[in-house]
Amino acid sequence: MSEFRLLGPVTVCDTAGGVIAPSGPKQRALLATLVLHAGQLLSVDRLVEELWGSAPPANASNALQAHVARLRRLLPAPGHEWISTLPTGYLLAPGRASTDVARFTRLSGQGRAALPHDPGQAAQLLQRALSLWRGPALQDSRHGPLCTTEADRLEEQRLTALEALYEASLQCGRSTGITAGLERLSADHPLRERFYDLLMLALYRGGRQAEALGVYERARRHLITTLGIEPGPALRARLEAILNHCPTLTPPPHQTPPPSPSLHQHPSPTSRSHPSGPGRPPGPARSRGDRTDPMAPPAPACAADPPTLSPLTGPAASATSAGMTGPGASAGLTGPGASVGVPAGSPGGAGLVAPAAGAGCSDLTGSAGPTGSVDLTDLGGSAGFADLAGVAGSADLAGELAHLRARIEELARDQQDLLRRIQRDQAVH
Repeated sequence: MSEFRLLGPVTVCDTAGGVIAPSGPKQRALLATLVLHAGQLLSVDRLVEELWGSAPPANASNALQAHVARLRRLLPAPGHEWISTLPTGYLLAPGRASTDVARFTRLSGQGRAALPHDPGQAAQLLQRALSLWRGPALQDSRHGPLCTTEADRLEEQRLTALEALYEASLQCGRSTGITAGLERLSADHPLRERFYDLLMLALYRGGRQAEALGVYERARRHLITTLGIEPGPALRARLEAILNHCPTLTPPPHQTPPPSPSLHQHPSPTSRSHPSGPGRPPGPARSRGDRTDPMAPPAPACAADPPTLSPLTGPAASATSAGMTGPGASAGLTGPGASVGVPAGSPGGAGLVAPAAGAGCSDLTGSAGPTGSVDLTDLGGSAGFADLAGVAGSADLAGELAHLRARIEELARDQQDLLRRIQRDQAVH
């Protein structure tokens, strides 16, 4: 059965497993528009607007007819008339052909429905749904209003599926292995409060309460600066729960991780395998029948946690894991804000205190040994659709370490700001 693929570059997978890729952007946009409205008559005027916008060629109807003729020669399955010409426009008859959009919608809907009662099964379904994405929806085909609107809708569905997948991971008891992916998502989508919420919970469960509070302050600062509003009720409730060590934040009882396929690689458009089956490393985009760069998928949500960064040493360690020191560190706060200083033995370590003057982030040792102890593989879904796997020993290591240093310094500043605000609130009350 043929399949139209729109979750990435627009292509067609024929019954033999080969992939047909229209050669030009107008051809791809025309095919995408017809597939999105399969079984519906699209007028010549709508198609001309979709392909050329407000500047159509002089002979727009003839130019459109030429593009339709080329698509007819390109599409597979001899004996089936894919595109019909009607008096006022064109219609694509899908026959028994499917689309990856329909499969993604079905799998992601099933995954969200299973989330409340079976997070492991939900994670598997959501992983399968997200593995269908090979890049941004309708990549290189968003010229007119029809494709642009549909691409935006599909991207929203992808982000909703990612939120559900991370929630399923946390319900499966996994927290330490998903924070890097949530950091990337909250940075790529800074107005989406759900990613901040999930990141705060993951950090708290990983014993990193101070960083969880820093995430809230970062989200609040961005929302105020960008939109002039405070965080919503859900994010404020998460902050209060963390400050008061609410029992509902504790991880659920351990569940056996469900078996799931490796999702770190995807089949390219010309792979003979099923789209959700095992893939091969991506190659450069080429013409018809060739590969296009696949989108990196999320890692298995309920699998065993991957190795984390080796412990920091030197000034950076004192600024993160060993606790910040300085004035106001043990001011003896009382009331709800007092739980910012984490008691011994609770998640978060020794407590949140003000950073010492000059605390640096330049001494990062023991982070990458000959065995590759740095492993930043995590759930994916960033704007670039790429995992940070296999960093150790690569040319990107220096950049990753610089990013970590900058994040540590930012967290230190966030902690200072948060501590000052809490102290001011305590003084007022």
